[in-house]
This record gives sequence, C-alpha cells and structure tokens, in this order.
Amino acid sequence: MSLLTDLRRAVRSLPAGGALRQGLHTLIAQAFGLTAWRRYGRNRHPAKPRPGPVCVVGFHRSVLGIGEAARGYVEALRLAGGDVVAWDISALFGHEIRLDGASSADPPFEAAAMVLVLNPHELVQLVALAGAAPFRDRFCVGAWFWELETVPRSWRTAMRYVDEVWAASRFVADAVAVRAPPTLPIRVLPCPVPIFAVAPDRAALGLPEDKVVVLTAFDVRSGFARKNPIAAVRAFRQANADGRAVMVCKAAGIDSAPDLVDQLKAEIGEGGDVRVLTDWLTGAQMDALIASADIVLSLHRAEGFGLLPAQAMAAGKAVVATGWSSNVDFMTPADSMLVDYVLVPVQDPQGLYRGGRWAEPDIADAAAKLASLIADAPARTALGARARAAIAARLDPLLVGRQARAWLEPPKP
Repeated sequence: MSLLTDLRRAVRSLPAGGALRQGLHTLIAQAFGLTAWRRYGRNRHPAKPRPGPVCVVGFHRSVLGIGEAARGYVEALRLAGGDVVAWDISALFGHEIRLDGASSADPPFEAAAMVLVLNPHELVQLVALAGAAPFRDRFCVGAWFWELETVPRSWRTAMRYVDEVWAASRFVADAVAVRAPPTLPIRVLPCPVPIFAVAPDRAALGLPEDKVVVLTAFDVRSGFARKNPIAAVRAFRQANADGRAVMVCKAAGIDSAPDLVDQLKAEIGEGGDVRVLTDWLTGAQMDALIASADIVLSLHRAEGFGLLPAQAMAAGKAVVATGWSSNVDFMTPADSMLVDYVLVPVQDPQGLYRGGRWAEPDIADAAAKLASLIADAPARTALGARARAAIAARLDPLLVGRQARAWLEPPKP
C-alpha cells in the first residue's frame, strides 16, 4: 500500500466539504509539490516531438471516466498506426483494479513521448512518487479536463512538467489559457468515441419492455452537485405525468458521499418509476444499458467533456442535456435536445469546486423536451440517427488518432 493510497483513504473518510478535509487537501498538495520539486526541479527541460513509441499514462484498469479517456486515446493512436504503450497508475493511486488490458504498472522507458491522461494535481503526485526518470527527455503532453471557466491556480505547478496541453474541448482550452504561461501551447483534442451497435438487453437489466426507458448516470466522486441527478429526477417526473416511462439512475462511487446519495433516494421516494442502479458494470454491460435506453438525460451543471452524452449519441440515442460547457463542442440543436440554463455561482457541498460559475438547467424546459421525446417514438429515432452521424463526423477515433500522431510525430523537414 502506497503512502498516496493511505493519504487518499484518510481524507475520503472525512466529511465531504468540511474544513478539515479541505485543509488536508491543501497540505497534501503542498507536500507533493515540494517533493516533485526536490526530485525533478521546479521546471523540466523542454523536449520536442520526435518519432518513436508513445506512452499513454492513466488509470487504464480502473472504472473511471478519466480512465475511459486514457483507454480511448490508446485505441485511437493504434488505429492511426501509432506504436503505443500504456502505463497504468491505478494501483499507485489506490484505485480498484477491475479491468484487464495490455498495460504495465511500471513506466516504459522506450517512449519518445508521453500523453498524461490524469488530472494536473495527480501529475504532480506522480512526479513526486516516480521522480524525473520516466519523463526526462520525452515530449510530455497533459491531456486535461476541467468543468469551470477557469482552472484552479494550483494547476500552474503541473504546467511546469508538460511541453503542451491537449484540452478535451474549446471550453477547457479557454479555461486552461487563463492560467497558462504564454509559452505553453494549448490544443483541442476531443475524446475519441466509437460508433457502436450493441443489442439491448432489458431482461438482463430488469427493465420493462413496454415502457420508454430514460437513463441518467453519475459518479459521486466526479461531483454530485455538478452531475445534478436530483434535477434529472425532477424533470423526469414532470415529463412522465402519464406514466409511460421509467428512469434508471446509474450511480457510481456512492460510498464517497453517502449523505448526498441519501438526498437523491429521498427525492425518488417509493414511487417505483425511478430505479437507482449501483451495481458495478463492465464496459460491455454499460454499453448494453445505454443500448436498452430510449433517451439519455444529462442535466449537468458543467462538463469537462460529456462522455455519457457522447456515448449515447454514438449508440444512436436521443439525448437531452444542459446546453453549456464542453458537451456543446459535439452537441447542437440539430442532433440533440439542449436545455436552457442560467449561470449561477458554484455551490458544491463536496468542496470539489470552489468559486466561479456553472449552469443551472431549466427543469421546466428539460421536462418539456423530455416529454416530447417520450411521446414520439419516430422523433426519438430520427434524433438518434442524426446524433450518431454527428459523433461519427466529430469524434471518430481514427480521426482523433491521426491528429494526435501528427502533433506527436511531426514530419521530417
């Protein structure tokens, strides 16, 4: 068990958003920043792109959204003909290993470039733990996500250890640019999302065949207030006055803030029209869940990319989502139902986000748009077909992989 794992577990055991927890977060960040400086120096020596293998660093074997992004970049680079190795840091950071895959828990030293698909504070922790050797003389890219209009000041420490930033959307790129030094290149590279056709399996999931199924999903560890499942339930209830639909709330990480999950359960009550699914699902099972839904609903307050809406669109599903932040890079009124919103000050009981603004979706507008889709199967089918075509054009893994290779392996002069 690593020191990092022990510290993470100790902090997670404290009340979410409490002053003690926030104070410990700050002290831990400062300690890792100092250790990274001692082991590597304040700044790395810049490196240039050159031909050779690419190492994608991330949580490849963990069931995390950011782990899904890392796996996606590996596949995209390989589809584009890249020589790719994967460094899995799941165990080092105390994340449960649930997935198989061709990744190593040790850093590969043959790589010419590294794509670091982890949050900036985790990059500083990784430098502190691994030292300079895995990163020295390699072109290092930070593939980063953020949900608000400005990234935290603490990100500046991580910016010292990368040669370039790949932002998942224009929204993220603009947020990074606020804090980044003018010499740090910032590019936009979305997550690759493949088109998939998985057969629905409502029987295995215990879902009724004679109802319209609305799916919403969230990970408490990614921010309960940000994902906003209570608003999704309220919009669904308003839209489903005639009872022709059911909702599935797929929840992960519920042990990290059980009091917030209890609020959701209290909102749902005993009506039977909304089901909370907390079972761990494999990738194939999650694909089957999306395939078994008719509509996917995301009333998020902010997104660093919007993986669930993108995956649902790739599966040909009608999607209703808040029309703000990163998801509008790949969602438009032509292929999605975008919900009206107002920008409000951030209020996050977990303390994951502090300061700034995010969106408060209009529940009445969401309910009206959701109701129109529940009542009109042909409209759902047509919207889903347009959604699938949009994702194929914007987030195709081969196109993403080719763009990444072009930046990592520039042609010889």
